[in-house]
Amino acid sequence: MRASRIGLPVQLRAVDARDGALGIDYLLRDKPTSPGVTATVDGRRYRGTATPLADTGLSSNVMVVLDSSAGASNGTVQLAKESLASIEPGKGAIARLGLVRTGGGASIVAQPAKELSQVAAVSDGVQPAGENALWDGVTMAARAIAAEGDAQRNVVIVASSADNGSAASFSEALDALRGDEAMVHVIVTAGSTADTAALQDLVTRIGGSFQVSADTDFTEAFTNVASLLANQYRVEIPGVAGSTAELRSLRLSTSAGSVDASFRPGVVSVGADQLAPTPLASGVAGSFWSSDTMKYLIVAMVALGVAGACYALGNLVIKRRDGLDSALRHYEEAYGQSATAEENEQAILKSALLQRAVAVTGTIAEERGVLVRVENLLERADLPLRAAEALTLYLGGALLSVVVTMFVSGSVLATLAVVILALILPGFVVDFMAKRRKKKFNALLPDMLQLLAGTLRAGYSIGQGIEAVSKEVDEPMGKELRRAVTEARLGRQLDEALEAVAFRMDSEDFEWAVMAIRIQREVGGNLAELLMTVAETMVQRERLRRDVAALTAEGRMSAIILGLLPPGLGVAMYVMNPEYISKLFSGIGLFLLGASIVMMLVGFVWMKKTITIEV
Repeated sequence: MRASRIGLPVQLRAVDARDGALGIDYLLRDKPTSPGVTATVDGRRYRGTATPLADTGLSSNVMVVLDSSAGASNGTVQLAKESLASIEPGKGAIARLGLVRTGGGASIVAQPAKELSQVAAVSDGVQPAGENALWDGVTMAARAIAAEGDAQRNVVIVASSADNGSAASFSEALDALRGDEAMVHVIVTAGSTADTAALQDLVTRIGGSFQVSADTDFTEAFTNVASLLANQYRVEIPGVAGSTAELRSLRLSTSAGSVDASFRPGVVSVGADQLAPTPLASGVAGSFWSSDTMKYLIVAMVALGVAGACYALGNLVIKRRDGLDSALRHYEEAYGQSATAEENEQAILKSALLQRAVAVTGTIAEERGVLVRVENLLERADLPLRAAEALTLYLGGALLSVVVTMFVSGSVLATLAVVILALILPGFVVDFMAKRRKKKFNALLPDMLQLLAGTLRAGYSIGQGIEAVSKEVDEPMGKELRRAVTEARLGRQLDEALEAVAFRMDSEDFEWAVMAIRIQREVGGNLAELLMTVAETMVQRERLRRDVAALTAEGRMSAIILGLLPPGLGVAMYVMNPEYISKLFSGIGLFLLGASIVMMLVGFVWMKKTITIEV
């Protein structure tokens, strides 16, 4: 019967998390094919190169606890003593070797020595006798090996029978091994009466290996232990990002396999118990859910929830202004007194430093022809900001978000993502507001033309009719018409003021209405009838536009889902298993990723062209 090895391919022995770096000691069941190591801490990956532990100046000391009780056969004891040559000190990673017997009361036969001959000379007298004091022997071995100074401490237990003579308990032996930072390797003889469940529990709690071996295979079993001690490595990971969490997650990936663990920052964690992965730190996904990023997301979601609740409560308390009072508000004397509100909003930046920044930004933007475009966009979105002020806030906000992200996350990738978001998002928001205002403007246009036609039939001039209508219709139509009337009073031609409205709102429909008014003023005719015809045409076009939108809704939804599905799945897979998806970011994976993005964009543009129908 060959020795049966039971154990993980990779085991962590210690994690030193002091001084902002990470020192990881681990052992492998088999010799690695590559020295490259990846340490994933709280979902963030770091790469390092492993160094054999013996090359760092830290050797391994071994104490063998031999079951020499009457429950063990003489052949078992003698073969076990002969097999000590497989872990001879001075060869491989083992520096010292000692021996403890457990029969007839535990005692130290040989203190840790540098020569095998020193151990062999005193072990000849060890014969099977008396009751087995196994836990006493384990406790003695742990204390003896701890007295030898700074070295890796290992206890090898050869068990053939149950413990029936110890004064110490299993818990006391466990505490001794844990306190002296020793790893345990158990060899149980086949057919023995030893408490294998307790011995396996000891290995699980402390770390090490468990083997079942026949007497004749003791040499192989000891050789396996020597191989484990020789396959101990250390990897140093500098520059690990700090954290305020009490426990941090760790996944160590080597060519032989990977292992999950958790450790406490700022201290040295030794042994399987201290490095055991917690439920939330057992994997990369867990580390994300317990990370600072998740905490910030939770705070943001709570803040949004509170803001939504306050908004809903405000809507219940504050009187709505969509009734008769709202319709008559333009006829109140106090209405004209709010004309200066816009002027007050225009000067939101008061300090001298900010005013200087606004002036410099405005000058640079004007030289590059950006200022006019920004001004037009702000007017379309009805934002009470000067173009220079908006650009200053835009650049300042982007810079502030980048600094905050770098300070909070310390990640270049996260900072780059925030830079892109901070530069793109404000433009999208302003454009969205402008399009929403334009849509509302165009929706009010037919009603406005019908009202204007009614005022003309009642005997009003075109200027008086527009002024009257501007007080009746909702925003933004009313505001734009009042501005056109004001410009006309200041000397501008009415049709030019209305064309300016069409330009500001980017409304082709309103431009047609202005063109109809201009033609009628030049050639004459029934303007009221013409405006009614234009209004009816716009109503029919809007109805057709909505029919087209309903018929193409499925295609638009498909384009949105198919466009967002690949990046969404990619982000989800990166959160759950970054090691798996990281293959895409190196070698041929980058080529495949680039090709996929190009094909996805082509497909998205193709679908958009298919479902875009101009009316």
